Formats: sequence, structure tokens, C-alpha cells
Amino acid sequence: MKEGSRAGGFALFKPAVSLTAICICVAAVLAVVNALTAERIAANLDAAEKAAIYEVFGDTGISAEELSGAPEGINSVYRVSGGDGTPLGFCVALSQQGFGGNIDMVVGLAPDGSVTGVEITSLSETPGLGSRVAEEPYLDGYRGKSGRLVLGADVDAVSGATISSRSVLAGVNAAIDAAVRMGLVPGGGAS
Repeated sequence: MKEGSRAGGFALFKPAVSLTAICICVAAVLAVVNALTAERIAANLDAAEKAAIYEVFGDTGISAEELSGAPEGINSVYRVSGGDGTPLGFCVALSQQGFGGNIDMVVGLAPDGSVTGVEITSLSETPGLGSRVAEEPYLDGYRGKSGRLVLGADVDAVSGATISSRSVLAGVNAAIDAAVRMGLVPGGGAS
């Protein structure tokens, strides 16, 4: 009887050892893939952010210098200058929680604190509904606006995508507030 119980115990132990070995191998492969691709992924994200900065200022002949001291919740803040060194304003890169996941955006601000543009760099919203917040007709509604913006008063929501619209609005208000708190633009930002 003792002999049979040992075999039964080993029969339960063998699959656990096999599954643990498989998990260790898969984890090692994923770690290697991550190490090999992390730099490329970071470079692609940086390129997308730079392209968005050019988009919100409407010019590729500009330079963007990352500033230190970005407030919590803000990915990065850039001072944007023209090709001749003329200050054009600032860009704030941030993520805001939307309906389907994070909405990554870059918000351009003129030296007076007005919005020069908003560019969505990544979103996971519902195609055809929430994803419409990344389209020009909606984003153009932010141009020239300043101070604390209110949905329905300053900017209209995308029909059927109220949560996504509120998320973009919250991101724009957070960008304005960050620039005000850093002393880059005059007060009147979000509180």
C-alpha cells in the first residue's frame, strides 16, 4: 500500500514541476524579448510625441526642449521654439483615463495660455464612437480656448462619446493647469 501511495503522490507532483518549468521558460523568453525591444518602443513613443508637438504647432521647423519639474500626472512638458529661436509656447504630454483605457495626448499652449492644438497620440476607445475624440472636428474645438474649460459651454462633446469627451477635456484642463503651476503661462488655468 505504501508503494502505491508514493506513486500517486509523484503523479500529482510531476505536472506541477512541468508547469513550473514551462512558466520559467516563458518568463525568460518574455524578458529577453522585452530587453531587445524596449529601446525601440521608447524611440517610437518619443517619435510619436515629437510628431504630435509638430502637429499642434503646425510646423516641422521647430525645436522642443523638455523641461524638468513636470507636476505629478504629467508625462512631460516641452518649451517650443521656432527655427529662429522665437518662443512659440509649450507642449504638455499626458495620459487621461478614458472609457476604454488611457488616452495619450499632447496639448499645445501659446505663451498667453491659449490652446494651440490637441493631438491624440494613442487611445483604446470604442471604434466609431469614443475614437471620434481623436478626429479633427472635435479637437479643433479646443483651439484658441484658455482658462478652465467646461464641456457643453466651451467645447461640445462628441455625440455618443461623453466619457471620452470628458477625458480629453480633463486632459486639456490638466495641461493648462500644469503650465500655470510651472509658471509658464499666465493664471486662469484649471484648478
